[in-house]
Order: sequence, then structure tokens, then C-alpha cells
Amino acid sequence: MDSLGGIAMFVQVADSGSFSATGRLLGLSSSAVGKSVARMEVRLGARLFQRSTRHLALTAEGEKFLQRCKRILAEVAAAERELSEASSGPSGRLRISLPRYSGLFEPAIGAFMQAYP
Repeated sequence: MDSLGGIAMFVQVADSGSFSATGRLLGLSSSAVGKSVARMEVRLGARLFQRSTRHLALTAEGEKFLQRCKRILAEVAAAERELSEASSGPSGRLRISLPRYSGLFEPAIGAFMQAYP
């Protein structure tokens, strides 16, 4: 799984407090979620969760990592939102061919030019 997807899964596990709840939300088995988190822990060289049969809690390192991961995901979401908003408006050059005395279209063209200079 890519790093960003793994980060998003880690945040979801931390927020829900459960591998199985995260698995249901993402359409994965709880085992797959647990293995993904375990691979991330190996890659990072740090234990993120304290596990028992009935309880799942963040370690001190996990808490620090969670705060940073939430900021990263928020930045990615903001970047995607900015990009989609920027591309949602018209772009490029607009050429209009009208008869010489076409006062009927002037208000519409003026409004368009104000909205999209």
C-alpha cells in the first residue's frame, strides 16, 4: 500500500480505536488493516499502538505520529480542493462573433467579463 494510503488507514484506526471498525469502513478485513499497520511500524521502527485482546491504544510515538499525519492529510485535502476549484472555472481565450449592432448580448458579455477577467 502506498505511504499516503497507509497514513490514512493509520489515522482511521487511531480515530475509531479498532482494526475491525476501520476494516468495515474501508471494505477490508481487520486482519488486512492490522497487517498494514504492523508493516508501517516495521518500516518506521517504532510501535504505534499498544495492543491487547480487548484494547487498542496509541503509544507516545503513535500519538506524535498521529498529529503529524492529520496535518499531512489536511494539507493534501486542501491542495486537492484548491486544484479542483481552480480548474472548475472557464479558462482560455473566448472569441465571439456577433453582428455589429448586437446590444442584446452586451449585458451577458459584460457580466461574463466581470466574473472571468
